Amino acid sequence: MNYKNEQTILKIIKLTPPIFIISMSIFLIIFLYFEYKTTYFQEKQLIEKEFIKHNKEMVKSNVNTVYNTILEMQKNTEFELKRSIKERVYEAKKIATRIYNENKDSKDKKTITKMIKDALVDIRFNDGRGYYYIYSMDYECILFPLNREIESKNFYNFKDGKGKYLTREIITQLKQTNEGFMSWHFYKPSDKNNSYRKIGFNIYFEPLDWFIGTGEYLDEFEESIKKRALSYIKTLKYLNNNYIFVVDYDGTYLNHIRKEIIGTNGINPSGTPDVKNSVDVVSKAINIAKKQGEGYLSYIQNSKPTTGEPTIKTSFIKGVQNWEWFIGQGFYEDDYETALEEKRLILEEKFKLYVKNIFIISILLMVILLFVSKYVSRVLQKKFADYKNEIEEFVKENNHQRDILAHQSKMSAMGEMIGNIAHQWRQPLSVITTAASGVKLNKELGVSTDADIDSSMDAIVEQSMYLSHIIEDFKDFLKDNKEKTCFKVERVVDRAINLAYGQFENSEIKIIKDIEEIEMQSAENQFVQALINIFKNSRDEFEKINEKDKILIICAKIKNSEIYFTIQDNAGGIPEDILPRIFEPYFTTKHQYQGTGMGLFMSEEIFTKAMNGKISVSNEIFEYEGKEYKGAKFKIILPLEDKI
Repeated sequence: MNYKNEQTILKIIKLTPPIFIISMSIFLIIFLYFEYKTTYFQEKQLIEKEFIKHNKEMVKSNVNTVYNTILEMQKNTEFELKRSIKERVYEAKKIATRIYNENKDSKDKKTITKMIKDALVDIRFNDGRGYYYIYSMDYECILFPLNREIESKNFYNFKDGKGKYLTREIITQLKQTNEGFMSWHFYKPSDKNNSYRKIGFNIYFEPLDWFIGTGEYLDEFEESIKKRALSYIKTLKYLNNNYIFVVDYDGTYLNHIRKEIIGTNGINPSGTPDVKNSVDVVSKAINIAKKQGEGYLSYIQNSKPTTGEPTIKTSFIKGVQNWEWFIGQGFYEDDYETALEEKRLILEEKFKLYVKNIFIISILLMVILLFVSKYVSRVLQKKFADYKNEIEEFVKENNHQRDILAHQSKMSAMGEMIGNIAHQWRQPLSVITTAASGVKLNKELGVSTDADIDSSMDAIVEQSMYLSHIIEDFKDFLKDNKEKTCFKVERVVDRAINLAYGQFENSEIKIIKDIEEIEMQSAENQFVQALINIFKNSRDEFEKINEKDKILIICAKIKNSEIYFTIQDNAGGIPEDILPRIFEPYFTTKHQYQGTGMGLFMSEEIFTKAMNGKISVSNEIFEYEGKEYKGAKFKIILPLEDKI
């Protein structure tokens, strides 16, 4: 668009008075429209603010009510347990008393004992966990349903998990009170390594000089209280189909309005999660519950129950610390649109009325000035066609310049990549040159041997292969295409040691391996290259110190479906001031002809990006064969199988 065309348009507007009238009409309509929008926006903000404030208070109140109910349940857990087992023991005594009274005159003690045992042995309660036991006041076991073999044995010296003489203390208590509660610790059938608190109730059965009792692990009874709490929460009804959700600190949903969500894990979702970015949202909620106790959290729910559409939800989260739960309730921020729609309709009616009046006036003016407007429109149409051609030319030129810049950027990136390869090639080429020169010199001096030639040729071949691997690895990084194969970790370590050994065979480094039998799936060649870079780093550090016993310890173990890999030397460690920078590209403490600074950077790239793992390094003091050493320790965590 040039100045001449602009002036032409201005003259047309000035010479066309009716356009001014039409423009004023349009201006009024626009003004009214924006006034309507401003008023609507102000009302919208006010309604939204009040809606969010009210709903935040409401969901917080609902969550606190449920929380207080759960606290009451927790507070009464032990009381409920004692009441439950006491009632059960009373029932057992009642059964035993009836059997005894009905048979005491006709049957002997042994027969009556068997009848009582037969009546009680198969009785179970508390979801199948509860059972009755009977002991004589002489410490003899009369009935123990879980292990009938211990019946008739003496339990005078029996101790619980904390060393308490349990049978003695129960009998001592019953001699004083005839009945009572007793707390002790014992192992569970499912866990023989830990003892758990158990609460029991015992009652003296005078006719046979016995005591009858039962016990319940407190934590198992607490699980039934948790189920009762969840059942209570499921019965709660709120407006707009709202609900209380419950999630444990592992991220598992314990209660949700959608039954298919219950039992799924928000941190490790298997299907479509309930919320967007489920891992991050659930982790934040757990963090709020653990550290703050309570708080608000806003997130995107993938499917609103009433519409099935994703929407923003704000929830109040509160932690139930004893049970490692958090409970919450939320509201959808778009629910305020109902009230907003009513206000919008009122404002829209006013706006329509104003527009209607202006429209009538404008129509009258338009009829009068029809021919003038038609002429003006034709002129403007021609001028805009000219402007369109000018703009198209401008866009075409601009696109051409952009293509040039894109090409230059691409060439620059290729130049950087070639520079990286040149940096990586410098040191291996030096080794090849040295090996070749050594062969030639030895031959001229007449001291060359087949072993020397073979050794030098092997070094040249190895370095040539290493150069080839560098090219392939750089290509792979550009293509982001890594071949995954199954291999044994120890074989890869041996391969890396063999490849690196030719570089520092005279360093007299003792290599110690502690590697489990592990098979993994990943990029084998890259793994080898990454290990070689770390080995070379240790070799270089050894050359800086005067250490007689040079040790390189390589360990690999499986833990939690991951490989924990460590490489530790006794070369004195890495200076603390440069420790955070050693994985940076081109960072090196060597002379430019001795190091490129790319080795550890490439190792980090391989472990983190190509193998989906982690790598870190620290200086540590360790002991080996009774002697204390200090050195760098590389810690690498890798998945057993790369997820492609």
